[in-house]
Amino acid sequence: MRPGRIIIVGAGIGGMALAASLQRLGIPVLVLERAARLGEVGAGLGVLPNAVRALTAIGVSRSLYADAGPFRRFRICNQRGEELNEIDFETAFRRMGGEGYVMHRAALHAAISECVDPGSVRTGACVTSIEQDEARVSVRVAGESTPITGDLLVGADGLNSVVRAYVLGDGPPRYAGETIFRGITTAALDPPDVCREVLGAGQRAAFYDMGAGRCYWWATSPLPAGTHVPEAARSDYLQERFADWPYGLPALFAHTPSERILQNDIFDRAPAPTWHRERVVLMGDAAHPTTPNLGQGACLAIEDAVVLARSIARSSDHQSALADFYRVRASRTARITRLSHWWGRSGLWRAAPLVWLRDNAYRSTPRSLFDWGMRDQYGYDAGALTG
Repeated sequence: MRPGRIIIVGAGIGGMALAASLQRLGIPVLVLERAARLGEVGAGLGVLPNAVRALTAIGVSRSLYADAGPFRRFRICNQRGEELNEIDFETAFRRMGGEGYVMHRAALHAAISECVDPGSVRTGACVTSIEQDEARVSVRVAGESTPITGDLLVGADGLNSVVRAYVLGDGPPRYAGETIFRGITTAALDPPDVCREVLGAGQRAAFYDMGAGRCYWWATSPLPAGTHVPEAARSDYLQERFADWPYGLPALFAHTPSERILQNDIFDRAPAPTWHRERVVLMGDAAHPTTPNLGQGACLAIEDAVVLARSIARSSDHQSALADFYRVRASRTARITRLSHWWGRSGLWRAAPLVWLRDNAYRSTPRSLFDWGMRDQYGYDAGALTG
């Protein structure tokens, strides 16, 4: 099918990746973004081999990786300073013909946005309602009397998606039981090629080389949903909660200006039985939001963009295109969502017997199982847009 125009709600990483993919195939798009300007907030994120392949298909410049920190070795540790296991990302990625990086979320968004015609993006456009019939789909934008129409509508509007409410109406996402703090500071890792995730009783922390002398870190806390630590107090709060933790974590928190520390509650959803309703389809976090424990949220959205654009271009009608998109993507995204949810739940264990069980499970996990998991997640190739 060759739609006259596709409306994309949301100009985040997933929405802009889809816009770039569709425009590369010659399909007109209009991106509606409720924020007043384009951009991404946030700190660091992983761009893993599955996402690097998809970004190549979209046409994103390799200059994106020039200042990023490459993934090399990852050690799972506990708060007593014991190393439970190590994953050699560099070797594993090489075996699967891939590469992975840690970078600023805004840098990834900017690189994708360079592949999108700026005239096809409208900011300050808050979608308030959706209607469709056999021939078209229409949306209304706050403050405008005339609806915007297109052949298809894609909800790339994130966790609390307006489009999802129209497609599925399944209520709010589920709280994962913890809030996450994230920050970036100037620091040299020791050893420089090792990043770590450190597991404690009910809380976790991790740090990664971000390139250019920067370190990206995150830390969780099992607070009730909606508990807000004042911005000015976040650094002190983390230094107190993690005061006796190893690997220089308290120093990382101390060296990060408190006003630059972000806090967000963690949510996800159980896998959904469908992502579309006639001419309206979901992608990325609107379709399959996952906790950040495996670093795959943005990566999955970029994969979605390639697969959805190709399905639209190849299929003879919108129903088969959207059904094909779900068929190709549902199993993989559900598997990663469930595994990420489990990883996070085990990190919330506080009872000493459960903490001991978890630590020993990581110690005894065979390398072959880690290798299988990496092949499953990072060996995935969304494929080319054409062909």
